Amino acid sequence: MLIVFSDLDGSLLDHDTYDWTPARPALAALRDDGIPLVLVSSKTLAELEDYRQQLDLRHPVVAENGAVIDVPADYFPGSMELPEREMTRAELQAVYEEVKRAYDFECEAFCELGVAGIMHATGLTKEQAMRANDRQASEPVLWLDTEERAGQFEQEMHARGLRCIMGGRFLHVMGNTSKEEAVHRLLHGYAHKWPGRVLTSVSLGDGPNDLGMLASTDIAVVIKGKHEHRMILDSQNRVLRPASPGPAGWNEAILAILAEQQDNRITAQSNGG
Repeated sequence: MLIVFSDLDGSLLDHDTYDWTPARPALAALRDDGIPLVLVSSKTLAELEDYRQQLDLRHPVVAENGAVIDVPADYFPGSMELPEREMTRAELQAVYEEVKRAYDFECEAFCELGVAGIMHATGLTKEQAMRANDRQASEPVLWLDTEERAGQFEQEMHARGLRCIMGGRFLHVMGNTSKEEAVHRLLHGYAHKWPGRVLTSVSLGDGPNDLGMLASTDIAVVIKGKHEHRMILDSQNRVLRPASPGPAGWNEAILAILAEQQDNRITAQSNGG
């Protein structure tokens, strides 16, 4: 049984247009086979609810790089332990402003950009930008300073108990949560949901903030990203790197994995007979 975890921006969604339609064949195939697709994103829960509706998904979602997990009612047997929120967004913003002032970093957080600034930086509509700014436990930062100074910024945040994760467009300031931790929690839930089944986990992502998630699943699909960061995986899992970027590469990889799974089932049935 496959369980698929996917990043959105730059992976299932085109980096520039946010279009997912090139992945429509693979999405339909997952739906037809009853395979869960769990969205795991830096986006907010409000944004993910919109994509849940667009993609007709009835599965858990992971928002704000693992800080928020939303599970539909009665989806898993019993209760599920969800990540504790160590710091509110207001508290994160206070730490960010303190560090920015102390070292005169050149950057702008969502709280400084406002809805108009978020629209300009992302190409989102006003309504979409408002959903993107509806955050509970993280603060995206548009980094305008040098890469060396980014390292210093991360060190200062770490000294104050916070993490910095680089996404496709923004540096995300957050507490001690992660995409990979959320994936582990959900896989534990699926193991209890379907006891006795052999589960094969698949993750797809394009950015540095996806590396932990990619390393934590049986199959990792590294989508070509529009950034200069090297996507190096040290884990022993299987790694696929589709030729096409964005949703076209996503579609290519999922269809290939599904075809292989089908071939394996036919071979097993043939050997058993």
